Amino acid sequence: MTKPKVLRRAAILSAAALVLLLAAAGLLTAARVRLGRSLTDQRAAERWGGASSAQLSCFFAAGRGPSFDSLYGVARRIDEALSAASLRAEDGARLWYAAASAETTLYASTTRGSATLQATVFFGDYFYIHQPELVSGGYLAAGGANAGYIFLDENAAWRLFGALDVAGMTVTIADTEYVVCGIGRVPHGTVYDEAYGDAPRAWLLSDSAAGARAETADVYEAVLPDPIDGFAADVLAGQFSSDAVLVENSARFTLSTLWEGISARKTLGVRTSPVTYPWWENRARVAEYRATSYLIASAWLAGAALLLILVWLVVLYKPFCALLSRIVHAARDGVEEGWRRLTSPRPKKEKKPQANQKQSSPRPPASPVQ
Repeated sequence: MTKPKVLRRAAILSAAALVLLLAAAGLLTAARVRLGRSLTDQRAAERWGGASSAQLSCFFAAGRGPSFDSLYGVARRIDEALSAASLRAEDGARLWYAAASAETTLYASTTRGSATLQATVFFGDYFYIHQPELVSGGYLAAGGANAGYIFLDENAAWRLFGALDVAGMTVTIADTEYVVCGIGRVPHGTVYDEAYGDAPRAWLLSDSAAGARAETADVYEAVLPDPIDGFAADVLAGQFSSDAVLVENSARFTLSTLWEGISARKTLGVRTSPVTYPWWENRARVAEYRATSYLIASAWLAGAALLLILVWLVVLYKPFCALLSRIVHAARDGVEEGWRRLTSPRPKKEKKPQANQKQSSPRPPASPVQ
């Protein structure tokens, strides 16, 4: 096989490999972006104020978080910090919001069944951040007037009632009845199943009688204005002790954060904090680890594609230089020829007789004198 045919076949195979490498890198990048956007409870800042807001979470060790009663003071100090930075809400508007929650177990019963519930006791606008898909009814809003309501997931509804359309029915917990305000769908998928688990779940306000079992918050979440990077994190970190674990949810799937996560993968399994994360944070951490894996794989594929391009540049370097040299020489010869034609003297043209002038015929020689 001649050399030109070998080069032609190698070029075709290399072009196909280059297309496959770039396509695979693009698919992995799309999967990484889609994974980050699928976690709606990590995008509360985007729904609230876009790029000018930041969503943050503070996680505390069991029994070391703030009491629910002390959270009013936390809100006041945050207002003061925002006011000191000349950040004020317009009349009738809200500048920020927050929620705190803790996990506990509660025994609940109805006329149709009973179950031990994995209960989330919360304070503030919890369902502004966490928005499970509704099966029926609506979310549980903050405020003492709603202390007599409870929100259930599908598993709890089936265990307690044997049905899903149960909004408005009552559940008894420790001799106190709670009205079901809504039913949330159980999330499914490889990122969810292990973190969420099979236990029936319920949500109650910290103002409720059953909510009094949780004295301190395990998590404090807030969506704050962030006029410059790091401002919101500094404001929230200043409200709690230094042993709290602070996470900026709105930035965890950005390229810069994922690259930092890649450098920390070798110590990812090392635990230096007594904090136990709730199921939704565990799910987000699994998704973050997977996103870093996608980023590593796409970077390797893009690097392989770049290496293939560089190899062909080296292979084609001499022929390309020869072609470029011929082009340069041809261009130079053309310029020199043009300059020679412009500067060389032009030959003089003979004058032609004008059309209106008559040419005189030559006179015959004079005859000799006789």
